[in-house]
Amino acid sequence: MGKAGLQFQYRLIAPPPALAAAVNTFYVIETDVERVDEVLPAYSAQLVLVVRGQVRLTYAGGRTAPLTGVALNAPQLRSAACALEGPVLLVGASCTALGWQMITNLPADEVHDRPIPAPAVLTAEQIAALETEMAALAAGRTAPEDLCAALGTVIVQAPFALRDDHVALVEAITQWLGSGFDPPLADLYGAVAVSPRQMQRIARRFFGVAPAQALKRHRAIRAAILLANPALSETLRLEMMGSYFDQAHLIRDIRRYTGRTPRQLQVPNLARGLLDPHAHGDSAAFLREPAA
Repeated sequence: MGKAGLQFQYRLIAPPPALAAAVNTFYVIETDVERVDEVLPAYSAQLVLVVRGQVRLTYAGGRTAPLTGVALNAPQLRSAACALEGPVLLVGASCTALGWQMITNLPADEVHDRPIPAPAVLTAEQIAALETEMAALAAGRTAPEDLCAALGTVIVQAPFALRDDHVALVEAITQWLGSGFDPPLADLYGAVAVSPRQMQRIARRFFGVAPAQALKRHRAIRAAILLANPALSETLRLEMMGSYFDQAHLIRDIRRYTGRTPRQLQVPNLARGLLDPHAHGDSAAFLREPAA
C-alpha cells in the first residue's frame, strides 16, 4: 500500500518444517508513512532485519532502544510501545523458546525486554550475508521470501545444542500451555518426572517466568487473539471468558500484555495483526481453526 492506502502491510510466512522447532513464523512489515505509533504485545524473541527505516521500542521498564539493520529483540514479558519511523520495510523471524536458546544461549529470565546487539550473537560472516540480502531486497532485486530464507540459514546454523531432557520439559510446558485457556498446574507436574523446583528453573530459562506466570501471559495473549479476530469460534470465546474471575481481571491482563484494552483490539492496527494465532506457535494452535 502507498500513502493513500493503509498505514502498513503485515504478512506472515510459514517456516519450512525443518525450522518448525525454532521458528513460530516469519513476517514482513511495510509502511510508506513517516511514523506509525503502535504497541508490540508481550511476544517471543525476534530476529529482525530492518531493510528501510527504523523501529524504536520503549519497554515496560522505560528503556528505549532503536532496532536498525540486523537486530535481535529478546523475549518480552510485557508489552512495549513501538514507533515505526518510515518508510519502513522489515523482515523478521519469531523464535520459539527452544529456538532462542539454540541461537543465543541467553536465559530468558536474565535477558528479556531488551535488544541484543547482533555481534554478540551472530558471526561477522552471518551479519555480512544478511546485510547483502537486505541490500538486494532494498534495491528490488529480490523478494521478502528470499530474506526469510537467509534468516532460516542463520537459524539452521544455531551453535548451541540443547539437552534432550530440557527439550522434553519445554515441549511438555508448551503442550500444557496449549491444552486450553486455564489448564490446571497439576496437569503439568503430573506429566513430567521432575520436581516442581526443577520445572520452574527450566521454565524461567526458556519462558522467562515460572509456569504459572507463563500461563497467565499466554492466557491473556490468547484472549486478545480471540477479541482481535471476531471470526473465531464463539465457543472458544465463552471458554476464554470463563477462565477469568471477572471482566476487570480480563481487561487488566490484556492491557498488561498487549498494551491495549479489549475495545482497542477491535480497531485495525499492527498490534491486531501480531495477534494472528499463527504467530504464536503451538501454545495458540487450538485457536487457529475458524468458526464453522
